[in-house]
Amino acid sequence: MTPPSTTPGAFDAEAGRLVDVTLPVDLAQAVEGYVASRPGLDPGRLLQTALAQFLVQQGGARPEVREFYLDGLFGTGL
Repeated sequence: MTPPSTTPGAFDAEAGRLVDVTLPVDLAQAVEGYVASRPGLDPGRLLQTALAQFLVQQGGARPEVREFYLDGLFGTGL
């Protein structure tokens, strides 16, 4: 197994890509409340599903993104 890359902005296919985003306090609290009420869901998974849904709705999603979207709809019970 190859160790994760330390190059800024590099992509590691196994781990994904880290996106550092600052959320407004109200939005962050809403995410925390939503996640707290759903066992097994974490904020990262919620944001992955939300971004995939946005991209699918905009019509520019690759097949991999559509898989995240469909998994969010049917796989995790979001």
